[in-house]
Amino acid sequence: MNQKHVHEKYEIYYLASGERYYFIKDSVFRIKKGHLVFINQGVMHKTTDADLPDHRRMLVYFEKRFLETLNGSVGLLLDFLAQKNYCVMELSIKEQNYVENVYQEMNEEILKKEVGFEVSLQGLLMKFLVFIARHLEEHNERKYFSNCPKHEKIADVVKFIDSHYSEQLSIGEIAEHFYISQYYLCRTFKEITGYTLVQYINSVRVKEAQRLLVNDELKMIQVAEKAGFGSVAQFNRVFRELIGSSPLSYRKSLKTK
Repeated sequence: MNQKHVHEKYEIYYLASGERYYFIKDSVFRIKKGHLVFINQGVMHKTTDADLPDHRRMLVYFEKRFLETLNGSVGLLLDFLAQKNYCVMELSIKEQNYVENVYQEMNEEILKKEVGFEVSLQGLLMKFLVFIARHLEEHNERKYFSNCPKHEKIADVVKFIDSHYSEQLSIGEIAEHFYISQYYLCRTFKEITGYTLVQYINSVRVKEAQRLLVNDELKMIQVAEKAGFGSVAQFNRVFRELIGSSPLSYRKSLKTK
C-alpha cells in the first residue's frame, strides 16, 4: 500500500523484510531489509513499491511533548537527530534483532496497557533514540539514493520548486524547464511524491508562510508575497485548506504557546 505523509510528529521507520522506494523531502531512496529511517517532524515523505512489493515494516510516531516530562536532555537529543531532517541507516544483524525487540516490547506495552505502561514506553523510546544517535555518530552516513532516472528527475523537480516557490510557477513552465511533457510531469510527480504539483507547491508555500507569521511586523500581504501567493485571498484560502484556520488565527495562536 502506498503511503504519503507530512505531519508534526517524529517517525522511526524500520523495514523488516522486502524492498521499498522512499521519497523523503527532495530525494528518493531504495530501502532494503534492515534499513532504519528517522524522519523529523514536518518533513514530506512517502513509500512506494520496489522490485519486491511484499514487505513488512515497523513504525513509531511520537511528539516531542511525549518525552518532555523526562528531562531537558531529551530536547538536545532530538535536536541532534533532527539536524539533517532525516537519516537512513543500514543495520547489522545484531542491530536488527535489537530494533525488532524494541518494537515488540513497545507493541506489547501498548496492547496490554498495564500499570505504568506510558512510563515504560517513554523509557523504551529514549533507549531507541540513543541507539539511533550513537549509530549515526559511530558510522559514516552512506547514501541509498535510487539510481532510477525517473526518480532522479522528480527529485530535481522538487528541489526546483523548493528554490523557486516564491515565484509565480506554472506546470507548463516547470515542464519546459525540465524538457518533459506536462502530462508526464504531472503523472510521474504524483506517482512518486503522492502529491499533485499544485498540492506540493501550495504545501511548500504554506510551510514558509507559517515560518513568516512568527514575525508580527510583517503584514499579511507581505507574508503572502514572500511565500509566493498571487493574492491575500488565495493565501487565506489555501492556508485555511491545509492548516484548518486562517493565517490571522494561526498567528494569534502562536502567542498562546
